[in-house]
Formats: sequence, structure tokens, C-alpha cells
Amino acid sequence: METRRIKVPVATIWKSKTSPRPVDKPALNGDVKAWVKQLSDEESIALSDNDLLETQALFNDEVLIDHFENDWAKVFVVDQKDDSDSRGYPGWVPTKLLSDQQVTYPPVTTTVRVAVKTAKLYNASKQPLMELSLGTVLPETGIDGDFLEVVTPLGKGYIEKQSAVLPFTGQTAGETMVEMARQFLGMRYLWGGISAYGFDCSGLAYTMHRVLGFDIPRDADDQREGGMPIAPEAILPGDLVFFAYDHGRGYVHHVGMYIGQGKMIESRTPGKTVDIANLTEPKFAAEFTGFRRYWR
Repeated sequence: METRRIKVPVATIWKSKTSPRPVDKPALNGDVKAWVKQLSDEESIALSDNDLLETQALFNDEVLIDHFENDWAKVFVVDQKDDSDSRGYPGWVPTKLLSDQQVTYPPVTTTVRVAVKTAKLYNASKQPLMELSLGTVLPETGIDGDFLEVVTPLGKGYIEKQSAVLPFTGQTAGETMVEMARQFLGMRYLWGGISAYGFDCSGLAYTMHRVLGFDIPRDADDQREGGMPIAPEAILPGDLVFFAYDHGRGYVHHVGMYIGQGKMIESRTPGKTVDIANLTEPKFAAEFTGFRRYWR
């Protein structure tokens, strides 16, 4: 099976070709920033209620092509682990958001991860091309003054060195992830979101880990199955906190990140925002099902 690369800042991966609504046109064109900004709360909530999205993929992410149908491609997002398919997270994406052909990069030893909310990508002439999201991963091929030279699905490019420098540092990787997550407090929940323009609960956890180079599954139920189990008395900032139906014994439906003092940061639920919650909140206390640690 052939692969392609995402060639827009954020590509939304849909449940089906018929999922997008007229209001979703900016997303179909790869402009998730504009799309999220103009969605009403009701339109945003409907993404979840009507199960319209699967996930998102960031610029340069690799997708495995299952097949093409007219202007759409059925794909698997290779770097997003999912228990439903070993090839990656499945869904549909407009073909125009993908590279025109399979992209093969020269051998590189350094990987650049965008560590700030958003960063400009410049072309070979150092003219701005687009705004990249936190978590975007690119191969680095050199240094040119204040710029890092990278290779992309669009050819040689540059990002500013500072874009790859973590603006938040803690005593541990876990504390650093917590500080990164705090900058999104108040941002509206986005079903399927993994970018700086909106997260769902597991997307927030996934992207915070991705920035630091920790590979974790995409969804909360799969995240709960991996990592290192942590006893309540050993919990530290950056550890993931999981919640399940049927008083914690059923399907895992929510994840937050522990921040200390019995609290977590979370992208709460459709229609709400990224917030800080007490683990003793009745809903969470009744559905708690465990802690996991992926950082080290």
C-alpha cells in the first residue's frame, strides 16, 4: 500500500465522505484555524453527537492509503495507534490535503518538533508558507543562522530555531507537559482534535506527549491499556487519569492529566473547554478507573 503526507497545517479525518456539513468547508480546505473560529457551540457539539469525525493529522504526518474514491481517500494515520486496526487510525480525508505522491526523505538523524503553540513554516527562499501547530514533526537537515532547515512534503523549508525550544520546563517531563497544557485553559473542546486549535480529551494527552517525543495511543481506552500502571500514592504531575462507565468498570470514555494536589487538567466535554478539575468531583470519583505513566 502506498503512503502520502499531510500537506496542510491540520487535516481533519472524517468518519465518512458524507460527514462534512456546509459549515465544515474551511476544514475540507485544510484551514482548521478558521473552521474552529467560526463554529458555533451547537455546531461544535454536533461533531460529537453525530459522530462525524475520527481524528486529525498534522502537517507532514504519514498516512497509509487504502483506496481513493473521487476526491476522497480512505486512509490510516500511521503514527496514531488504534486497537481497531494495526495500520493506524482510520478515516476519510479530501485528497487535496495530501501530497501528490509518496514522499521519501533522505536519511536524517535529527527530528524537529514544534514546541510552541504555532510556528511559521518558510519556503526555500524564507518566505512564509503556513502556520504549523504545536506537535508538528519534521526531519531536520541543517542549521542556517536563526533557522532550522527541514524537509517537508512541499520541499525544503525552514522554521525558526525558537519554534523547537520548549517555552515551559519542569523538574520532570511530566511537569513540563502540565505546563504546556495550561496554556490551553479556556480553549473550546473539539471532538477529534489534536492541534493547537482544539483538542478532545485524549487528543490533549496525545499531543502533549508527542511534543516531548513520547509515543502513546490516540484514544483514551487504548491509552488506559498501555504505559506504566501507577498506584494512587505514587501519582505525579503528567500522569494520565482515566474514567470509565459502570462505576469505573466499563468502557474508558475520558482522560485527564494529573497536575498535583488532587487535580487534573482536561479537555472536558463537547460544549465545554479545557479546564482544571478536582478528582473528587462526584462524576469523576464515581468513574475513576486508574492512572498510567508514559513519560520517564
